[in-house]
Amino acid sequence: MTESDRWEQGSSFPAILPGEGQACPFPAEHQLYGSGRQALRALVAFGRREYGWRLLHVPAFYCPEVVESVADLLPVRRYDAGPFGPQATPAADTGEAVVTVSYFGEAPIVPTSGKAQVIVDVTHDPIADWPTETPVDFVFASLRKTLPLPDGGVVWSPRGLPLPPAAPPGVEHLATAGRALTAMVLKRAYLDGANVDKAGYLDLFAAAEAGLRSPTVSGISDYSRQALDVLPAAELRRRRIANANHLGGRLRGLPGITVHARTFGVLLEFDNPVERDVMRQALINRRVYPALLWTLPPEVTPPRQLDLSRRMLYLHTDVRWSGADLDRVGEMIRQLRSCRSLASSRAGQAAAGLQEVVA
Repeated sequence: MTESDRWEQGSSFPAILPGEGQACPFPAEHQLYGSGRQALRALVAFGRREYGWRLLHVPAFYCPEVVESVADLLPVRRYDAGPFGPQATPAADTGEAVVTVSYFGEAPIVPTSGKAQVIVDVTHDPIADWPTETPVDFVFASLRKTLPLPDGGVVWSPRGLPLPPAAPPGVEHLATAGRALTAMVLKRAYLDGANVDKAGYLDLFAAAEAGLRSPTVSGISDYSRQALDVLPAAELRRRRIANANHLGGRLRGLPGITVHARTFGVLLEFDNPVERDVMRQALINRRVYPALLWTLPPEVTPPRQLDLSRRMLYLHTDVRWSGADLDRVGEMIRQLRSCRSLASSRAGQAAAGLQEVVA
C-alpha cells in the first residue's frame, strides 16, 4: 500500500510538532487546564464561589457536551442565539454569567446589559485579534480544535480579573492525554505508509475522548504545555485561513449550498437536512471526514437553531492540507452535487410526467 492509498481529509490531528516556532500569544496572566471543558468548569466553580454566580446563560446553538460539563455546578438557561442570529441578549442579572461564542472564528455578539459577567468561548480561533466594544470578563478555549495537541484548555480575563486556581495534572487525565498522543503518533505513521492498524488508533482516539468527559479538573499534560512554546500558532492560523478561502472559492455557486469561509474552516449550509446527510455520507465513503457542529438537543433548542444545525457541515482546512488536497475535496463535492442535482432533476421530470398521465 502506498502513501497515496491512505489519503484522507478531516478528522483528528496526527502528530505534528515543528522544530521551532513562536509561543502561543496568550496574555501573560492565563491558566492552562486539561481541556476546554475543564477550563470552563474551573471558571464556573470559581465564579460560583467568588462572585456568587447562581445561573449560567448559554446560547441555544452551542456544543451540548460543553453545557453538560457544567450543568451540575449551576442551573443552565439557554437563550436564542446562533452563528447567523438573532443577536439576542439574555435577560441576565447581577450574580449571573453569560456565555457567548466566537462562532467559527467570527467576533462574538457581546451582551451589553452590564449586570451579568460575560464569558466568551474562543475555541474556534483562540488567537484571533477581533476587537470588542464591550470588554468581556473571561475568555476560554479548547486548544485541540486548532492546534495539534492531545489535550489542553486555557482561560484568561481581558479585564484582568482574578483567575481560577491552577490544578495539578491528574493521573487519570495524564492517561487520557497519553492515549490521545499515542493515537496521534500512530495516525502520523499510518498516513506515512507504516504498517499500522487504523482501527487501533481510532479506538485510542475514542477512549481519549471518553476520558475527557471526566468532571475532574486537571492541569494540562507536560507534552502540550511544552508544545505550546514551539508551535507556530500565528502561522498555523494564517495557513488555516488561506486554505479556507481557497476551498471556499472552489465551492461557491453550487446549487442548494451556501458556502461560508471562516477563520476556523469552511461551513456548508445546505437547503435541507436530507441533502446535508447525503453529502456527508458520500464524503465519508471517499475518505473525507467532515464534522457536525453541533448535534443539538431538540427538546430545548429553538426551531430555527435546530434547523440550522441539521443543515450545516464543517470542512477542516488546517495546515495538514495543501492546495491540491483542497482542490481534490472541492472537485469531489462539485461532482457529488452535480450528480445529486441531476438525479433530483430526473426525479422531478418523472414525477411531472406521471402527473400528466394521471391528469
